Amino acid sequence: MFDEEGIRDLERRAAQCWPPFSQGLLEGWCLRFSEGVSRRANSVLALDETGDSPLDLRIDAAEKYYNQRGLPCRFQVSGAVQPRGLDAELERRGYGIEARTLVMTAPATAVLENLAGRTAPEVRARLFSSPNAAWFQVYGAGLAEGRERGLRCRLAEGLPSPRAYAVVDSGKEPAAAGAAVLSDDWALVLCMATREDFRRRGHGTRVLAALAGWAAEAGRARRLFLQVESENAPAMALYHLAGFHAAHTYYYRTQQLTAPDNA
Repeated sequence: MFDEEGIRDLERRAAQCWPPFSQGLLEGWCLRFSEGVSRRANSVLALDETGDSPLDLRIDAAEKYYNQRGLPCRFQVSGAVQPRGLDAELERRGYGIEARTLVMTAPATAVLENLAGRTAPEVRARLFSSPNAAWFQVYGAGLAEGRERGLRCRLAEGLPSPRAYAVVDSGKEPAAAGAAVLSDDWALVLCMATREDFRRRGHGTRVLAALAGWAAEAGRARRLFLQVESENAPAMALYHLAGFHAAHTYYYRTQQLTAPDNA
């Protein structure tokens, strides 16, 4: 498992690789806002302290920021959260825990070696520098139609460069997709998805292998990292098979808003 500084480094990189629509700063805290879609892009990333305001006043200010935008306040809490007493204070305020998530890492070359015999050479992923209709067809298939799908696709389209989008076809149909973003000697793997009718056929393995190959192309000792909710058993199985190991965990603390009393 990573130490505090290693956790902080990965969390900063992950935030840069999945940028929100807008963000504010509050004495070192980053207040990310993306119209309520994606916890990561609508939560406080509290990795630094640059001011001396009392903690309760800072939380009050964060709550005001999100509540004015129609959202509950939410904090991403990891082993690098600042200040150290933040989680306890959020619990005291009644914030609930959501989406326990595991951050996993692996060398790109090791992933390629581990998956080498599990990807049929005649079925290869197509790689693109921008998402196309086939990529959106896969990624959007698991999302609610309408506003949520549109906003999530907008977030996925806004990944910073260098980036790669991968699509694997089954016959004439796009079956699985994913993306990766480079950050120095790291690459974040994200947006992994397989359409329901094409699951358990190895398509996700092919996507992951293609993204690992793209990340390793420069010949550097590049490492991959990704974020997976601990209850996502199929994804965990794939990542363990590929050689990923746990680096750290995080979860979200979310403000519990009460409905107004109209009595």
